[in-house]
Amino acid sequence: MNSNSRSDIKVTVDSLKLKASEKTGLTDFGADTYSAALTAWVEDINGPVPNARGRKFYASLAVNDLARRLEVMDCLKQHPEIDDVVIPPILYITGHERSGTTLLHNLLSLDENARSLKRWELMRPTPPPEAATYQTDPRIAEVQAPQEKLRGTLLEHMHWVDAEDPEECTWGLLNCTSFLAQSPACVLPKWANWLATADMTETFVEYRRLIKLLLWRNPVGESGYLVLKAPQHAGLVDVIAAIFPEAHFVFTHRDPYRVFTSSCALVSHTNESFIESKELFNPGNSGVTMMVDRCERKLTAMVAHQATLSRHISSVDYPELIDNPYAAIKSIYEQAELPSPAHLQQLISDFLGEQRAGRRAKPPARMPDFGFDHEQFLQRPKISDYCRCFGVRAELARTAG
Repeated sequence: MNSNSRSDIKVTVDSLKLKASEKTGLTDFGADTYSAALTAWVEDINGPVPNARGRKFYASLAVNDLARRLEVMDCLKQHPEIDDVVIPPILYITGHERSGTTLLHNLLSLDENARSLKRWELMRPTPPPEAATYQTDPRIAEVQAPQEKLRGTLLEHMHWVDAEDPEECTWGLLNCTSFLAQSPACVLPKWANWLATADMTETFVEYRRLIKLLLWRNPVGESGYLVLKAPQHAGLVDVIAAIFPEAHFVFTHRDPYRVFTSSCALVSHTNESFIESKELFNPGNSGVTMMVDRCERKLTAMVAHQATLSRHISSVDYPELIDNPYAAIKSIYEQAELPSPAHLQQLISDFLGEQRAGRRAKPPARMPDFGFDHEQFLQRPKISDYCRCFGVRAELARTAG
């Protein structure tokens, strides 16, 4: 029997919760906002898609997530004054994955008044970060160490986030919806269906409390603001706007064919070691069809949000962000009614210079097409509606910033 063969041992919700309690010494999971997502997750990892390695790995993600929930809920219970923390203005970046959200997140975080949430603090939020030790917290090295094992993989060339880099909000969600930034959704169908259909209001109510926890002992300055990002949440802008009235949203736009093929490549790579069938992402198979459906639902939702929340939304085109990042960033500050940082152009130039000098691995020049013709993909009704609404143009040759 090879290391990836399936096991007869079933994972259960209770066994995962017990392991999380043993890991933390805590038992109070707080309000039951997590069990439906966790149940779907467990049903999927006991199903036919994961291999033995995948079942073990996906189960470990749940244990870590539940342990983090236990620790956050305990901290909030011990320190009720955290709920009195004031949340500052927010620039909230979203759009389809692979449309420039990470680059934009980094550029908008360059201002000394900007406060992004770093990978390490979202993954290890307790005890709450302290301003005095924020740059030297030992959790930075602890979160970075396992990341280093992935150097040289496709992940490094497509989407690399160090422990000290700004990270996506999804990593901080507390109700069993944060796993691998939701990339397993296209291989675990019951969990994916839950994500697509559940009321996520309480998800962001809890996330608001987590942000307060992270700001409690490391607040922004008097003129400070938060820069948050989650392309996974482009379809939930109405929900987020209701929970975060401080937010001004920034949509990123890019040729849907380019974001779709790039997303498929990244998701298939992220999960390929953990699933039985390597053909799941072959043209016409379920992994690809789920990605198409996800893409269309997200872009359709963005069109709807633009119609109802336009005064709270700015847009930036990926080609503009690549060709003239200074103009794109300055426009966002103006629309959000935030002051542009001093020396903005130099800050951007310095950051991009470091990236191009080797801080970031060179992105792939080509992507597989997953069985789709570029022109025909853009003619799909929901895709063409999105392109027409936001004036998105075809990217005839793949552009990598």
